Amino acid sequence: MQRRIIANPKAALAQARQLLASDPAAAEAQARNLLAANPDHPATLRVLGGALRRLGKLADARVAEHRALEASTRNPGHRAAAQALQSGDAARAHALLRGLLADDDSDVLALTMLGLQAANLREFEIAEPLLRRAVAEAPDEVASRTALAELFNQSKRPALALAELDSLDPEIAGTEPVQSLRAEALSGLGRLEEELAILERLAAINAPHVIRYGLRIGHVLRALGREEEAIAMYRAITSQHPAEGTSWWSLANLKTFAFDDADIATMEAGLAVPAMPVQNLIRLNFALGKAYEDRREAQQSFAYYAEGNRLRTTIATYDPLMIGEWTDRNIALFTAPFFAARAGHGAPARDPIFIIGMQRSGSTLVEQILASHPAIEGTAELNDIPNLVRQLGETAARANQRFEDYFPALDADQLCRLGETYLDTSRISRTTDRALFTDKMPNNWMQIGLIHTILPNARIIDVRRDPMSCCFSNWKQLYARGLDHSNTLETMGRYYADYVRLMRHFDAVTPGLVHRVIYDDLVDDVEGEVRRLLAHLDVPFDPACLSFHSNARAVRTISAGQVRKPINRDGIGQWQMFEQWLDPLKPALGDTLENWRT
Repeated sequence: MQRRIIANPKAALAQARQLLASDPAAAEAQARNLLAANPDHPATLRVLGGALRRLGKLADARVAEHRALEASTRNPGHRAAAQALQSGDAARAHALLRGLLADDDSDVLALTMLGLQAANLREFEIAEPLLRRAVAEAPDEVASRTALAELFNQSKRPALALAELDSLDPEIAGTEPVQSLRAEALSGLGRLEEELAILERLAAINAPHVIRYGLRIGHVLRALGREEEAIAMYRAITSQHPAEGTSWWSLANLKTFAFDDADIATMEAGLAVPAMPVQNLIRLNFALGKAYEDRREAQQSFAYYAEGNRLRTTIATYDPLMIGEWTDRNIALFTAPFFAARAGHGAPARDPIFIIGMQRSGSTLVEQILASHPAIEGTAELNDIPNLVRQLGETAARANQRFEDYFPALDADQLCRLGETYLDTSRISRTTDRALFTDKMPNNWMQIGLIHTILPNARIIDVRRDPMSCCFSNWKQLYARGLDHSNTLETMGRYYADYVRLMRHFDAVTPGLVHRVIYDDLVDDVEGEVRRLLAHLDVPFDPACLSFHSNARAVRTISAGQVRKPINRDGIGQWQMFEQWLDPLKPALGDTLENWRT
């Protein structure tokens, strides 16, 4: 049977696409007519795939969608974009990909490439719709779906990542790259035993290349409290790769490990290796800083910490005015009249306990104490509030508004839905039916106003440590990503001062909302402070809270090793050995240097 000649293929393709939802059989026929004249036209193949999928012909749909992708890879425009990405010409690649999408907004390859480019720049709000569209156009294409899963992992939404991976064909789901992504998602969900099983299986496949999965295995073992096994794994890497800085810093970051003379010599030799990546130099410097600090050789220790931080400033920028201005805007927005006008709004749930404050303040210790109570589940540093704030910011931006203009206009139903959204997304991280749960994201101190508005019955615990100890401890801590305020003593001090300033505001406008735990007081009177804390939470005292170090739960913060030991004064006053070099910190703290408790 002879197919009819189509005078205007572009209009016919648009018509076929419109028919997909209402008459997929007609869309299929139209697409096949078009393909008779141009068998490898990617957009037409995608329409054919969509029609076949709607008609239940899934195997044929996969063939059509895969043919479309293969045809795109032969396109000179896609090849030019790929070459631009490989050569580091991001601007040219972006322009080429945008041009391809202007011609065909269903171009799966261009959508995926542009989405990956945005994700690599951590522009998740741009990347996500691109990758979602790619997946919608070709649901069985592995590259776009795994790219979307990776984006969800990067943006701290592991449940969504796992859902994408679960939808893959079992044969594809069992491949090494997908299993590696799956392990990362399980880590984000706190399912560490499952994560470890996958990583150990992948490591066995890749033996003897221990570095490929060894670091991740060591980190999981550490979180599970299996410290000796973690040390052995890190040691296995240093024996094969003596200049590899991540393994040395991982040993230092245990906080309980002591380096010997040979270790120090090996790390110092690593600093002299030519063309060493700056990230590796940073890790070696911080590890050496910790090694000499443990030996109480303060001058040498400080020099290495200072060099590590100097190198950090070469690859990360931080503007202290941003946090200062955010604090100002929060103080202006969240007033006593603001809360009074919204009394009774938000979700009424009482189960969340937010533990906020500075990093290195003792918040993991307080979390471990509370998680030892039979009525309280300890989860982790949840990203649900930051994700909610990011989404609200994106919504406000689309309306050409700032957050502080958009948020006050939300009505009671909208505020309640936001609270319920938090409860729904955080529920994924809960594994028990305990009445209360902790969310120990320290940086939520910046979101107390939002938290109290959408979850008015949630409890908030501010764990505070004296500024010199806290700021110095942060400055000498190498964080995986973010927290760039800790790169200099000055910006660390200003950050701490802004935190105290905002806490003072909420103490004034919402008296009693925030319960404060002073780390030094907790160390001096554990039972008394724990009883006071539990009373604030309206739960009875339980002696298990005093045996927190016996709790076998996984701990995924840098204090994992420390909270598995009885409380002690080891961390108090460590800064004093370095005081002669800490002068830049003191003026940055302002009046909080002395008046930091309230």
